[in-house]
Amino acid sequence: MSQGKAKIVEFRGEKITLAELSKRTGIGVATLRTRIVTCGKSVEEAATVPVRKKSRFGGRHPVNVPRPVPKFKRHPSGRAYSRWKMLGKVNERYFGKHGTTEANTAYRRFAQDWTAGKYDAATESGMKSAGGISVAALAEKWLSHVRDYYTKDGKPTSEVRTCTAAARLLIESGENRLAVDFDPAALRTCRQLFIDRGGVRASVNAYVGRIVRMFAWGAGQSLVPPTVHGALKLVEKLKAGRSAAPDRAKKRPATDAQIEATLPHLAPTDAKRRAKLVTMIRLQRLTGMRPGEVCALEAGDLERTTDVWIYRVGKANKNRHRGKAQTYYLGPKAVSLLAPYLEGNPAGPIFGEGPEDYSQAIIRASVKAKCRWTPHQLRHALATEVAEKFRSLDYAAAAIGDTRAVAEAFYVHMDPQMRAKIEIARAMG
Repeated sequence: MSQGKAKIVEFRGEKITLAELSKRTGIGVATLRTRIVTCGKSVEEAATVPVRKKSRFGGRHPVNVPRPVPKFKRHPSGRAYSRWKMLGKVNERYFGKHGTTEANTAYRRFAQDWTAGKYDAATESGMKSAGGISVAALAEKWLSHVRDYYTKDGKPTSEVRTCTAAARLLIESGENRLAVDFDPAALRTCRQLFIDRGGVRASVNAYVGRIVRMFAWGAGQSLVPPTVHGALKLVEKLKAGRSAAPDRAKKRPATDAQIEATLPHLAPTDAKRRAKLVTMIRLQRLTGMRPGEVCALEAGDLERTTDVWIYRVGKANKNRHRGKAQTYYLGPKAVSLLAPYLEGNPAGPIFGEGPEDYSQAIIRASVKAKCRWTPHQLRHALATEVAEKFRSLDYAAAAIGDTRAVAEAFYVHMDPQMRAKIEIARAMG
């Protein structure tokens, strides 16, 4: 083929260079060389077959030419969907279960919107004005963030389960909707689904709040316009007595009678464990600790330099991520309960009980005693007792290591000024 660097070929009885042949035929030198050397074609064939102008692999869609509606496909999950690429980003739109009338109807609506130009490429704050991410896709991305963010000591917190439940119902109510189209009316529709499933008012408000947070996260990630989150924040919370959602009965403190009736039913086949569980319950009742805090108590967490011991909660501190310390003060009764378990300065949690095992043991025993209660109600019992005895919400909050507002809203179950009111009524009423 070649003579030196000239790359001479014989074309129709004439010896010419590839450069000259390229000028005559309009076919590039590289294309001619590839056809002859790599593909093994004759010079005649290489120089006469026209070059395909349009790539068989597609390419960039022409500007200002209507794009065909994306195809209706079946996802491996069994859902119907369409996929298309626009502005360098792959978009997906889901329509429900494949093969159903609902999915077919949703796709027809999508095709009409597409033909009407709703999904044409346009930029608005760096986003497409009408295309973009669906509610289902946004929820999936948010849950991935939730699973990474809500962890403590390498384990997911209970917030992951709650956010997953909220996202599941959200997808169920608005899977076919674009996130940019999710407005206050759609949020109220989703909220009604929570109510219809039997959710109580506080839980419904909490779930809706998490959905609003999801759109706030999406706005921060440039997945939805900030105006979407701003509009959703305007949806009012359900008020007590003014919604179809029932109010859950406020959790009451465990009474001393309930506690004493439960103790004999603890760990019926293990006397040693029963004694330990009794100690933990009595310690919780005296200090107002949370169940996880009494289970996590270690000798190294205790400051025993005075007659009142100080328990500085470590890994079990619920508010550690907020930078708040949790401290409990143990008086003579609590010290006498703990002392036998501290002999030899043991390493690790001194009781060796996990929070779930501890809670289940108490619940099972209280059910047998026909007075069901949970260990968290021991915290309520101390806060209520302190508020009544000292006539102070501040004292109640200090006793359980929480804020005055939280103590008043959740833990104190009587008016701390009740005694004063009774005395006033006796004297003046």
